Amino acid sequence: MFEEKVGIITGGTSGIGLATAELLAKEGMHVVIASRNSEKGEEALSRLKKWSPRSLFIKTDVTNSQDVKNLVNQTYSTFGKIDAGFNNAANTEASSSATHEFKEEDFDHLINVTLKSVWLCMKYQLQVMTKQNSGVIVNTSSMDAILCSAGTGVYAAGKSGVIALTKSVAQEYGHQHIRINSFCPGAFRPMLEERFSALSSEEKAKLNESYQKLNALGRIGEPLEAAKAVKWLLSDDASFVTGQNIIVDGGIGFTFE
Repeated sequence: MFEEKVGIITGGTSGIGLATAELLAKEGMHVVIASRNSEKGEEALSRLKKWSPRSLFIKTDVTNSQDVKNLVNQTYSTFGKIDAGFNNAANTEASSSATHEFKEEDFDHLINVTLKSVWLCMKYQLQVMTKQNSGVIVNTSSMDAILCSAGTGVYAAGKSGVIALTKSVAQEYGHQHIRINSFCPGAFRPMLEERFSALSSEEKAKLNESYQKLNALGRIGEPLEAAKAVKWLLSDDASFVTGQNIIVDGGIGFTFE
């Protein structure tokens, strides 16, 4: 299904991004992964090349317009098309300060990472896709956008913006055979561990137990489980799905104690 397709995956060097990149590479896609971390990028690329020898790593700061433009232009100049975009780059540090203590510069940074980056990626991906009259985009939001829990206001606002932006842009480009959807992952490894890496072992164990109680399946998700959902959204099996937000969270129905 993805043989000779070309896809860009931001945040493609770990977690859900890397799992998706590997899944698509195994099915014949030429995957271009993007990240700010060159070492992790080259390491991830070496894994992808086992299945997709033409895959690329391009160092990219997704909050920087010129970097994103270069990512898209280099992909297009190499392959002559862009079939898919998975705009997945994330910040593992959700806002946790009280609103009255939150710094303006931290607000700007968090909105840039969570929302502006998605807008920039779509802006340049769509410049190629409109010429092709085809393409599929998936944007990563978060369950924080749905739950809007205390202490995550700015992060939740940015991720909520991803859902609204996705729905609006999907309406704008559907007539050009371009599908655009978002998805909300719940608690997944390894991002969960990264977000709470500063906690003590006891605090981590307690939090891990809380997350396991948080959803109906009683466990934390594995990256491949999210990757399979993204793969479906990018595939022709979802050919009549656009402007939607797909939740992949194990069935959240509880609150933290």
